[in-house]
Amino acid sequence: MKRILHLSIIVVLTVVFLFLFFRNSDAGRVWSLVRSAHVGWLLCGFAANFLALVCRAERWRTILDPDHRPAFYPTFFATALGFMTSTILPIRAGDVVRPALLARRTNIRFSAALGTVLTERVLDLMSILTLFLIFVGTSGRHFATDPSTSRHFVYIKTAAIAAGAGVILLGGFVVALFFSREFVRRVHGRLARLLPVRFHDSWMNFFDSFVASLDIASHPTALVRVVLTTAAIWIFLCSQFFFVVQALGHPLPFTSSFFVTGMTIVGLMIPTPGGVGGFHKACQIALTNFYGFSIDSSVAVALLFHLVGVLPVIVTGTILFLREGLSWKQLSRISENRQE
Repeated sequence: MKRILHLSIIVVLTVVFLFLFFRNSDAGRVWSLVRSAHVGWLLCGFAANFLALVCRAERWRTILDPDHRPAFYPTFFATALGFMTSTILPIRAGDVVRPALLARRTNIRFSAALGTVLTERVLDLMSILTLFLIFVGTSGRHFATDPSTSRHFVYIKTAAIAAGAGVILLGGFVVALFFSREFVRRVHGRLARLLPVRFHDSWMNFFDSFVASLDIASHPTALVRVVLTTAAIWIFLCSQFFFVVQALGHPLPFTSSFFVTGMTIVGLMIPTPGGVGGFHKACQIALTNFYGFSIDSSVAVALLFHLVGVLPVIVTGTILFLREGLSWKQLSRISENRQE
């Protein structure tokens, strides 16, 4: 019954957001816009997505072990299948699949690899918040003074305040962990006692692995590599939107991609398969309210933006999946076993 209820909620959310997304759009006009898209720009978007995946694997290798990085192929294999799983399923199952697959092919322990996934999440959150603040700093005045967007600027201003607070809090949290880890561990250990006994040791191992990954700050070369690969990841991911609007003949400033990408990430938090519905509606809200796109053109952009964002991951993951002779049942079992 629990699984049926969970599946029912996912289906309802997907249907509702897709209805809101397609409402008032003209299917014929949308299809015409999609067909008119310049293939060259779309290929640039596909390439950007693939390069972001490569950079994710490179960053993960460095975070896992700055001194003796694991081999590239098993790390890239685990990264590609992990993100493919998260793209297809309505939960972040890839965050478990990725370290599990890596642990099977290298000497990296699962708990250690799982802890670094949280480190990556912190880096990514810091990045998208920073990019949004850059967007507000470079384009905020335009939205505040333009009569067509000024009434909506209060939402951007509020989000900017929240983003700034988030950067400060995350930064303070990481600094506190780095310099006062024993104190934080004791506090965390007391909180972990609230968990069932069978989860206590696993949770503490996960926490210790996350904290240990912060030692990368003591390796200047590795730290620079992580910062550069993180910057490359988000430049590539944001450039996907830039390439899509170029393909549709409706170019926007590159900084607009920081805003729209941030909006779609909020949409991806809605638990639907691959972000379907939530991603599209969030993109549409940004385009129609702040950039003057019509409903039809916003639907075309959102559809192509989502396609560019998921197709390279799915294709790459599928190729590696078949190359290694895996089955979906095996992948599902890995995810379920590691989450128990």
